[in-house]
Amino acid sequence: MELTYKIFTDTTTDLTPEWMTENNVGWLEHGIVIDGKEIKDDFGKTVPHKEFYQRLRGGLMPTTTQVDIPTFTNAYEQALQQGLDVIYIGFSSKLSGTFNTSLMVAQELMEKYPGRRVISFDTAAAGIGQGMIVMEAARLQQQGMSLDELVDEALPRLKKTICHFFTVDDLNHLYRGGRLSRSSAFLGTLMGIKPVLYVSDEGKLEPLSKVRGRRQAIAELARLAKEHVTNPQDQIIYICHADCREDADELARLVKEQMNPKGVDIRFLTPIIGNHSGPGTLAVFGFGNSRL
Repeated sequence: MELTYKIFTDTTTDLTPEWMTENNVGWLEHGIVIDGKEIKDDFGKTVPHKEFYQRLRGGLMPTTTQVDIPTFTNAYEQALQQGLDVIYIGFSSKLSGTFNTSLMVAQELMEKYPGRRVISFDTAAAGIGQGMIVMEAARLQQQGMSLDELVDEALPRLKKTICHFFTVDDLNHLYRGGRLSRSSAFLGTLMGIKPVLYVSDEGKLEPLSKVRGRRQAIAELARLAKEHVTNPQDQIIYICHADCREDADELARLVKEQMNPKGVDIRFLTPIIGNHSGPGTLAVFGFGNSRL
């Protein structure tokens, strides 16, 4: 089937370059600055994910960069020059300025290429939550769904039903990111408090509950997935971790035991997100009736 539009996303999705190439999805690189040098996100080739999180534990304090205008423009123009429309299925605008950059580029390029459409869709999602929306969009495109149907019907439905729940191991990373006060981080660490958070309808990180200890946090993630994810037998449940594979395996065991899903897929959390939540971040994703 001949495609009439090109799907783009960014490297916060935890999708693999192999999957995106195979499914004709373009990707736009965020960056991470380590020791004053920016490294474009290359899926762990330059700095393997495990090494990155080990260095964070050792005191490394990198920063992240957004997808810039030249990256958007160069990628989009390749598609536009082929006579294709463009849709960017993006990282939550509440968590990054990348989405707003995409809007500026879209306006400029539609003026440059009259008759072509350049659309930005805010998933209000993050990590593989965003990635799951992209995967479903690619599947629907391959089945013949038009760009209008995708934008007006499918993507809004997917956006409303993707559920993200996660916990962090080190509260100091949330403090560094401005999501927790210094005193709360200090006291919570002393008391062994582990927050459980979610991504809201608006695409913001919101606290949901607090539990005592890591094991209880893992159990709470499994409970939330069971409560909010619908028809697990028909979908793959995704688990992402920031270098805590044993905890991810335990969460997967609980999910399989309690939900009997079609499958469970465990992946490393991209350092672009993990830099802000810290090593030991653990998250579970699935589609439900609605977000919280």
